[in-house]
This record gives sequence, structure tokens and C-alpha cells, in this order.
Amino acid sequence: MNTNNENASAEPDNELKYTAKYVSRLEAIIEGQVYVLEMISRNIPIQEVLEGIIAWVEGNSEGELLASILLTDKENKTLLHGAAPSLPDYYNAAVNGIPVAYGEGSCGTAAFLKEQVIVDDIATNPLWKKYTALTTKAGLGACWSTPLIGKQGNLLGTFAMYFKTPRKPTENDLHIIRLVGRTIIIAIEHNLVEGEKQCLQLNEHITAQKILEERQNFYQLLMDVPAVIAVLSGPDHIYELANKIYMQTFGVTRQIIGKTIKEVLPELEAQGIYKLLDEVYNTGEPIIGYEQEIELDRSRTGIPESVYLNFIYQPIRDHAGNISQILIHAIDVTQSVKERQRAEKNEEQFRSFVLNAPIPIGIYIGREMRIQTVNEAILQTWEKDESVIGKTFREALPELEGQPFFDKLDNVFMTGESYEAVEEKVLLMRNGKLSTTYYSFTYKALRDRNGQIYGVMNTALEVTEQVIAKQKLAEAEYTLRNAIEVAKLGTWQTNPLTGETTFSERIKEWYGGAPDEPLTFEQAMQCMSDPSIINNALVKALMPESDGIINVEYEIIHAVTGQHRIIHTVGKVFFDDTGKPYLIVGTSQDITAQKQLQIELETEVQERTRELSKANQELKEANQNLERVNKNLEQFAYVTSHDLQEPLRKIKIFSDILQTRSEVPLLPFTKKYVDKIDASVNRMSALITDLLNFSRIEKSCKIFIPTNLNAVIEEVIEDFELAIKDKQVILNVSPLLQIEAVPLEMRQLFFNLIGNAIKFSRQNIRPVININGRILTAEEVANDESLNSSWPYYAIEVSDNGIGFDSRYADKIFTIFQRLHNRELYSGTGIGLALCQQVAINHHGKIFAEGIENKGARFFILLPIHR
Repeated sequence: MNTNNENASAEPDNELKYTAKYVSRLEAIIEGQVYVLEMISRNIPIQEVLEGIIAWVEGNSEGELLASILLTDKENKTLLHGAAPSLPDYYNAAVNGIPVAYGEGSCGTAAFLKEQVIVDDIATNPLWKKYTALTTKAGLGACWSTPLIGKQGNLLGTFAMYFKTPRKPTENDLHIIRLVGRTIIIAIEHNLVEGEKQCLQLNEHITAQKILEERQNFYQLLMDVPAVIAVLSGPDHIYELANKIYMQTFGVTRQIIGKTIKEVLPELEAQGIYKLLDEVYNTGEPIIGYEQEIELDRSRTGIPESVYLNFIYQPIRDHAGNISQILIHAIDVTQSVKERQRAEKNEEQFRSFVLNAPIPIGIYIGREMRIQTVNEAILQTWEKDESVIGKTFREALPELEGQPFFDKLDNVFMTGESYEAVEEKVLLMRNGKLSTTYYSFTYKALRDRNGQIYGVMNTALEVTEQVIAKQKLAEAEYTLRNAIEVAKLGTWQTNPLTGETTFSERIKEWYGGAPDEPLTFEQAMQCMSDPSIINNALVKALMPESDGIINVEYEIIHAVTGQHRIIHTVGKVFFDDTGKPYLIVGTSQDITAQKQLQIELETEVQERTRELSKANQELKEANQNLERVNKNLEQFAYVTSHDLQEPLRKIKIFSDILQTRSEVPLLPFTKKYVDKIDASVNRMSALITDLLNFSRIEKSCKIFIPTNLNAVIEEVIEDFELAIKDKQVILNVSPLLQIEAVPLEMRQLFFNLIGNAIKFSRQNIRPVININGRILTAEEVANDESLNSSWPYYAIEVSDNGIGFDSRYADKIFTIFQRLHNRELYSGTGIGLALCQQVAINHHGKIFAEGIENKGARFFILLPIHR
């Protein structure tokens, strides 16, 4: 019994649910009907039977239905309380004895009219006006009343269904009301018959014939039940009764009373029906079947057809309690089953369509928008899995909170008006982050067969890339317009098929056209000093084998003022698939000022070129003079060093003679100054040697070859072998990279650095010298402007624990003749580090130092690995 006013769905899934629900209730009604018939057959008191009917009806109503049976008095003038256990006692008392008359609520009026009276809203219906206070107190909102009319057309009473809230019955509700009403009529008429029977028994006038007639009357009542009814007698299951619906359902057209079921329906033997009947007859236990498929040869052509039945085989006992008959009570549900099967097929097809659709699709049920069906495409869109099925849309996508979509879905559900969005912004979770996306989507209301909305279908298409592309296109167009405006460009386009040409306002202004009038291509050509320039360019660009590019410069003359302009035009011809041109577009720019500036610049460049040529000649002469001076200086340095060395050697010889060959020992005073002469000679000789080396380094030939730095250092260590042993020097040399260098200059570099580290060691501290290297990163090279960023560089570090120096003098120590320490304590000419710096420069590198007094010094040499 549909007491919730649910409507069958027009959509496959909803229709399937409704049909299953209706069939389930119908089955319960049939089962209850059989139970009532059994009660009647066992002569249960009418009050218990009526209350059993009420309990049976209300028990299948989901708790919202209150049923009532009123019986007429003997004069059919009033209605008396029959059974209404769920209605308040005060209400039953108030309606007990209401007149059979129009306006006496639903029941009094239905009894009066002998017609069904449906009041879907008691509060507003005039039939209930005099009982408003009573129904309000009882909390009743609707009442559907059906008169109970006997076989002879006599009024037996009314059957009413009350609801707490206003509502209307469906066709299925009305069908079930008729079934229940017929059952109540059977019970009441049987009671009346039994009452008469009891009276006859008390008066001892009853006869066997009367009993037979009563049974026939009972059978006749069964014949009128709107269901498949038959009664089989004895163990052979002989037809005692079969109503018209039974005959139609089983395709029986001949007389079957008195024949066995095997004779009438032999096709049932292989389907197990006879065994079921035997089981009921032998055990006394009823058998209930749901949607039982039976193959029947209803047309008697030998071609069976499927029939689906909901049935009960109910044993009937005689007065002695023995099973004598079987009541067959069934309902033909073939149409419902086939409709459900079609619905299941349609649902499966629809579901398959949804699940396999390439576009996102979702179906949400009820106002709460509970997710029923979603395909893989929409799950990927949401970045969710199938666990969202069964959740509400709000629960599945909490990130949409604060966005308009929940309200839009609710509006579609409440109004039925579809919502279509085009390129709408949606914030969704993407890779765990709330991201901006764009979708074109629809929300469409889903309706059942009665037009009631039960859900919403959502289809969508992501257009994020298209929207972003449009935005970029709009930005590009905006930028282009700005660029055209900033560059003071004019635009134009031509249809080569029609000759139609459009010019921008700027171009019309150049040619002298009126602002409000179109400028034709012919008018533009008339303003050109040489129209053949543009004509030739167009002819060339329109040829199919060309690239379609137009790029020309030409002079125009203003049609009104006569002003001359130089115009630069660039255009593009567009061809269709067949190679035919269909559009030419382009831009033009007034380059008059640029042309004038170009002429001025060319004149100035020519003047500067003449001046530069003169300056280059003067520079060439200066270079030649410089080369002569350098050669003279080289000759001077050689001659000078040679000439200076000769007197020094003689001074050295004479000093040695004074010290070693004098017959008389030198006086202390004399020896002191002879020693000073000797030391000065040595310093002068070393100075001249270093000067020669320094001058040769500056002018050496730069031939770079692969050089093993570790081998060079080994040679230098051999040179300092005695000094290293004398001072017990610790030398730590890491493996160094082979680089392209001048080997001799590398030897001079390490000779001076290692020599200085030994020379400037601290007293009583064992000298430690560390040499290591590493490749500079590209970033380090790029950050040093003195290095060539296209070459790889190697950084060599030479450190010691000697006397060090003040870091303020880190640059000064590489200056020639520069000394930081006392000549008396540390010998030297002040040229060694200057020579190291020149070697680094010759190799396109650099050298720099860090020092801490009495802690030590660190020298860094950066040299190219290769060039």
C-alpha cells in the first residue's frame, strides 16, 4: 500500500525500484488475503477477522496508515464501529452511529452515495466541516473511504484509510484498496451466512443441501475475487472451482470442473507444479511463490509461452481437521516482470552508456543530491574514487563550499529548470591543491512517469585549456592593438575574390581620405608615386608557389595637402585547400622620419669612416714606432745586462782576492766592508738575472701544450732539495689536472711560489706547504669578469704556515720591486711574484693571495684547462 504518495519513475532505475516495491506490497496483500480466507474458512469470529484485516493493511503501510471498518445497522441508516484499533478511542466513539448521509465525512457520504469518496485534505473539504474539531484533535489529514457493497447490491459498511498528512492515492493504491475491499466483503458476507447457518442449526432446520449451498456461496464469493482463484479437491487435485481469471490466465476454454489438473494442464508436470501440490496436500504446509515462471500452452498450438505468477497454495481442512482441498490464489505479474526486465535492460544500457561515456556524467538522487551513478571520466575530473558513490554531492566535494554549485543544483531540483554553464570557473582539488579550472556543464532535472522530480543528471566538459587559450588570445590581441597604436601602424585587408578592401582610419588619413567615407584600393593606388611597386608585390605574393609574403616600401602623396610620405607595408596572402587566395591582411607604417634619419646617419657614418680611416693610419704608424722602440729596449736590456754583469764579476773576483789571498789578515773593519761589497754584488747579479727573466716572460712566444703540473712541481722540488732537507719542509701535493700551458712558465711560477714558501718560513716552526687544485664551476667562471666564460678553468692553491702578510697588501705584493720584509732577514729582489702574475696573465688567467701575519699565506692561481 503506497501510503507515502511515491510516484513511479519514468527513468529506468527509479521505475525498477517502484515496481519492486509495489510488487512486494502486492505480494503481502495476497498473502494476507489468503490468511483472511483461511480465518473465514475456520469460522473465526468476525471481530477477529476484521481486526486481522486492519492489522494486515496497516502492517504494510510503513506506519503512516490508520485503517477503519464501519458496519451498517439492520436498517442501513447508520454506520457502527467495526474495527479501528489504531484510531483514538474518543474518535471511534464519536463516529460510532454516524448517519448514512451526504456531508457526514468520507464514510457517511460514501455509504450514502455507494461510491468511493477520496478526501485528500480534511481541513479544507466541506464533507468534514462538522467534524473539523474532532479530526484536528486526532491529527488526521486525509481520508479515503470505500463503500462495501454486497453481491446483492446491499450496503454492508465502509472501509476507510486515514493519513496524518494530506495526500492523494495513486492508481496502484486504488488497485490495492479494491483488493482489500473485496476481501472485507467476503468476510462480512460469510459471517452473515454463518450467522444464518448458526440460527438454522439452533433451530435444527439445517440440511445437508443448505450446507452445500453455503459452500457454493463461498465459492461464488471466491469467483468474484480479482485474482487467479481455483480450488482442487483430493489427492488427485480435481478441480472443484476455477474463476474466470484463472481460466484466462491458463488459457483454458473448456469445462474443467471434475477433472484433474494433470488432465487439464499436462504441460505443468515437467515444471514441478504437481509435486508442489502433493507436498501441500501431504504436509498441510502452504507454499508461496514469487514471480514463478510457468510455461503454458495457452493457445494449444504446442508453442509454450512464459507466464509469471505470485501464488500461494493454501491447504483447506474439513470440520474434522483433515486436508480435503487446496486453494490456489495467484496474481498474474507477467506484465510487471517483463516491464521490470525491460527496465533492467534499459537501466543496464543507460548505466553502460554513462559509465563508458568519454565525457564526465553523474546522477544525483533526492534533494540532498546523493551520488547514485558516476563514470570514470567524472571521477578523474574530481580526483576521487568510487568511494564517493552513496555520499551526498556536498560530502564528496567539500572544496565546492562557498561556490555557487550546491545552490544551483538545489534550484534545478526544486524548479525543474535546467542550468547550462559555458566556460564557468570551478575551483577543484588538483594534485592536492585547490586549482582554477573551467567547465561547460549542465544540470538537468530527472522526472518519474508522473512528472515528479527525483534527481539531477550532471554532464560536463572541461574547457580549461580552451579558456586559457582564449585569455591568452585576448591578451595577445590587446597587446597587438597596443603595439599597433604605439608603433603608429595602419591595418588593412583585401578579399582577392571580390576586390573589397578595408583600411584603418590612420591609413585613410595618410592618403587624404574622408574619415566617414571608405577608401578604395584604386583611390589608394592613385596616391602612390609608383603604383607598380605594390602591384608587382601583390602579383608575386598571389602566386600559389610563393610564400604569400608582401614586404615593400613606396612613396605616397596626400590627395589634399600633397604631403609626401614613405610607407613600409608588410602583408600575408592566405590560401585555401585548393591553393586559391581568399584573404590578404597586412600593416603599414609611415617611415618618413626614419628614412630621413637613415640618410643623415649614412652621411655621418661616411664622415666618421673617413675620420676612422685617418686615425687607423695614425695608429698603424704609432704601432710601428712602438715596435721599433720595443726592439731597441730589448737590445738595450741585453746589452745593459751583459755590460753590467762584466764589472760585477770583476768586483766579485777582487773581493774574493782580498778575502782569500791577502798575506796579511784583514782587519775587522776592512773585512766588514768587504763582506758588504760581496753581498751587494750578489744582490745586483740576482737583480739583473730576474730583470732579464721578467722581460723575457713578457715577450715569450705563447704556445700552449698539454702540461703535467705534478711533473713540473717534481722538478721544482728537486731544485730545492737541499733547502727542503735543511728546513725539514713538509710538502703535501695533491694530484693536479693536466692543462694547456707553457711548461717553462709553469716551472717559473711554481719555482717562485714554492721558493717563497720555504724562504719566508717562521723560525722554530717546521714549514708545511700544501698544493691542491679543483675545477671551477661555470657559475664561478661567469661571476669573474676577468675570466673567459666560454673556457673551463682550474684553480690551484699553494698555501704555507710561514710568516704570512697583512691582507691590506694582498695586491701590492705583485708589484715589481715591492718588498714587505727586511732585506737583511729575507733575501730577494721583489720581482718573483710580479713574474708569477705575468705568467698568469700570459695564460689568460689570474693570481691573487690571502695572508695572515705569523699564520701563513695562500696563493690562488686560476688557469684555463683548454681553450
